[in-house]
Amino acid sequence: MLKLINATKKYIDIEDVRGISKVSFSASRGEVVCVLGKSGSGKSTLLRVLAGLETLDKGSVSINKNCLATYVSQNYTLWPHLTVIENLTLAPKLKSKNSHKTILKEASTLLYRFGLENYANNYPSELSGGQKQRVAILRAVMAKPKILLFDEITSALDPELTKSLLDLIRALAKDGYTMIIVTHHMSFAMFVADRILFLKDGTVLQDEKAIKFFTAQKNPEIKSFILDITKRDESIEVFKGREQFQAYHIGLIKRLPKDSTIYVAGAVGDSWIQPMGEFYKYYEEMRIKKRITWKMVTYSQGKTDRRLVKEFPQLNQFRRLPRTIQNPANYCVTEDTVITQIFEDEPTIIQIKNQHIADAYMRFFEELWNSGK
Repeated sequence: MLKLINATKKYIDIEDVRGISKVSFSASRGEVVCVLGKSGSGKSTLLRVLAGLETLDKGSVSINKNCLATYVSQNYTLWPHLTVIENLTLAPKLKSKNSHKTILKEASTLLYRFGLENYANNYPSELSGGQKQRVAILRAVMAKPKILLFDEITSALDPELTKSLLDLIRALAKDGYTMIIVTHHMSFAMFVADRILFLKDGTVLQDEKAIKFFTAQKNPEIKSFILDITKRDESIEVFKGREQFQAYHIGLIKRLPKDSTIYVAGAVGDSWIQPMGEFYKYYEEMRIKKRITWKMVTYSQGKTDRRLVKEFPQLNQFRRLPRTIQNPANYCVTEDTVITQIFEDEPTIIQIKNQHIADAYMRFFEELWNSGK
């Protein structure tokens, strides 16, 4: 649907040369690609090239015939003198062959679907930042694109408003839109991405499936980037190394109340048991004693998983996740916390303690659970 081949665009100023250089990648219908990288790595330039806002110095960009791409920036760019409904319907009324009544109905349906129907007659100045961003996205959807290009749409939002965008992006993904999203929010990228494109100095350092990017990252520079970004978020805490990994899980099982449930998505067999080492036996005994249930949707069951289902079926619920379904990360959800786990030589836990993010992840977990067998 979308393809770049050796795309190059340079900006030269007194101090530096910026832009993109020999960037090649493609995106299929319905695929969500998150673009990550440090400031100045070329992320926004890439989006502007895809949107046709910049011409290439070298290389090519191709989009399938009749596939419109629309661009949404972090600045909303809503018409301040028009109401929400007028912002959504202005361009379609000028360009579409549909009647004004049909266009108005389409816009009203979108606002209702995403909880903005009560703001249809408000002006942008009367909206919160999250509401403005959702309206800007829905205005782009009204143009009937096949491809949506989002540039740092979460940058100015607090966790609660980011959660509303998580839900919106997930819904658009289910509708089959191809999305290219520049973001610096790791939890957002983990939740929505099928693939990650990581840029460095205007070039592609890595193009990888999201689940592998976050849970099996081999590149030390990218590992460092992920950890540095997560440390800046007060709701995110990182536990690195085998001892901290073990201590975290033992502490978690101790503090969870009896009869709790831990929701686990994306695990592969017994992959997390190895870094627990000798402490796994204590963990299992404590979990069974407190009647804490594992509700897991996994790509495959390990030997320990099968034993637990046989011995304690009421406390171990498993469903197999089809390989055709991409789960963006190996994560657990407990109450108000999302726990992302990376199983490497140095196992790592990224904890996101935020009720709104946890709620969004739980809704995604239920989608995966319902897709499992």
